[in-house]
Amino acid sequence: MTRYRAALEAAARGWPVVPLRPHGKLPALRGWDDEATLDRDRIRHWWSRRAYNVGIACGPAGLLVVDLDVPHGREAFARRAWQHGAEDPRDTYTVATPSGGEHRYFRAPDVPLGNTVGRVAPHVDTRGVGGYVVAAGSALGRDRYRVLRDAPVAPAPEWLLAVLAPPPPEHPPIPAPRRPSPRRVDAYRAAVVEGEAERVREARPGGRAHTVFTAACRLGELVGAGWLDETTALAVLLAAAARHNGVEGWTEREALHHVENGIALGRRRPRVLR
Repeated sequence: MTRYRAALEAAARGWPVVPLRPHGKLPALRGWDDEATLDRDRIRHWWSRRAYNVGIACGPAGLLVVDLDVPHGREAFARRAWQHGAEDPRDTYTVATPSGGEHRYFRAPDVPLGNTVGRVAPHVDTRGVGGYVVAAGSALGRDRYRVLRDAPVAPAPEWLLAVLAPPPPEHPPIPAPRRPSPRRVDAYRAAVVEGEAERVREARPGGRAHTVFTAACRLGELVGAGWLDETTALAVLLAAAARHNGVEGWTEREALHHVENGIALGRRRPRVLR
């Protein structure tokens, strides 16, 4: 399988891709997390220039990937599962690495999780929000990343999420503030919606994905607080992003992907007005 085909196949699964250096693991672009895309035209443009390796941006893809290093990563991960009374979670999409390790793909939880090194167990790392993973079909020298288990991506095990969850705050929770007045909510909502729509309209190529995603997060926070209808938030942002359609490979599909992911993340962090 060519690396171009590998990039298309990852994008077809809904996993935004970015070029990595040929026969390497480092991104070939600055700001890779803003550049990761599902757009076939941009993918064709990148991989027509060089035989880049393929990176998958885990956060936008909704993935939590467990990286099991050799020689002891698989055993350590299985032992950790057994300690929590669970079976070794093997029944999920899995990629074999050239070094003999494994990348096990899981669906990310509602609570965003970042990257860890050795937190789960020795020789076991994770990649989530802010991280990427080398996709199947990529090459290191003569060796390739290859699909080891072509199964559906399973939900992340509950015991794994408990291990990776951030520790609770040491201080007692702050009492919820009194609900602000409707007039104040209306004014604040109007200012945020217009401001984020303007940011999207004025976004520059190279940073549009990040701008659209963060704008959707802000409106999602209003949705989570019950101050903005989700349908309205979606319509406002898609209308603002429509001016970019067809400009340097930007598509309505890409806008919808980032808007939906951003709103979903923002809803989990409702905006608090004091």
